[in-house]
Amino acid sequence: MSITAYIEAVGHDRSSKNFGYVNIMYRYGNKQSCPRPDPCEKMEVMWANESVYGPPAPGSKVGNFIQTWLMGAWNCGVFTHREIAQRLMDTFTGLKIKELEWFENPREKTLKNGKPRAHRAKWLPEREVDLVYLYSDHYLDARNPTPAETDFFTVTRMDSWGMSTWFMCTPGAAEQLIAMDFENLTVKEITVMG
Repeated sequence: MSITAYIEAVGHDRSSKNFGYVNIMYRYGNKQSCPRPDPCEKMEVMWANESVYGPPAPGSKVGNFIQTWLMGAWNCGVFTHREIAQRLMDTFTGLKIKELEWFENPREKTLKNGKPRAHRAKWLPEREVDLVYLYSDHYLDARNPTPAETDFFTVTRMDSWGMSTWFMCTPGAAEQLIAMDFENLTVKEITVMG
């Protein structure tokens, strides 16, 4: 099965490959984070003190889309600003918003050596932001695909290591999304085998 557009938030801008953007970390507990986010529960998150790209720590710039530090064999959606999410939901079908519940990262007040932090952490955002998690609750099984009925959807596949997921959209939606020219967002063609 070939699907055209895989949507992914990236921690840099396209023009200069500036990697100084904030990252987010999930808090899981015993919850299943994917493939079906519960719309009734808030997603537990904190600002990441680690960079997706390795040392040094991420910067403080806030992009249109925020990359997650913990990467895995799944991608169910993207973190973005509430107004961007609303604009996308007004334009495309198949999108939902999940509210966030913020927790303080222990490294905000304490250094790695256990001493109190004297200055504000450089990896905290430079400004206050109203973020949400944007995802699709329309699922396609890569092993038995059906035509997409919405602009955005989540492709799932059970592998030997568990469930893998991809946040995707139709080719037409991909063209529109690329034309919107958001920073910190990659739209690329990939093939998901069933």
